[in-house]
Amino acid sequence: MRELLESLSLGSGSAVVAVCSAALAWPLYRVRLVIVRWLGAVVVPFALAYVLYWSPVWLGSSDVAQYSAWQSLVVGVWFLAGVTASVVVIFALGRRRAS
Repeated sequence: MRELLESLSLGSGSAVVAVCSAALAWPLYRVRLVIVRWLGAVVVPFALAYVLYWSPVWLGSSDVAQYSAWQSLVVGVWFLAGVTASVVVIFALGRRRAS
């Protein structure tokens, strides 16, 4: 499992976070409070990106210094991909409901 997580590139990790964020945005849209819905659309992708990035270290990887050095770039890019997917799904569901 650790090898699979370590093999994620910037693009493949972005795709994983985007797909998971979009899938989780669907039930998140059902939340009645709009502020909670949008807060979830931001927090969920960040949590996914953070956990996915640091999982190899938590599973025993010895490259802690390397992971620390690249954290801002990788987690940031993965987070942006996830937020974009979440926002698109929530907007699409909102427009569908309004129609």
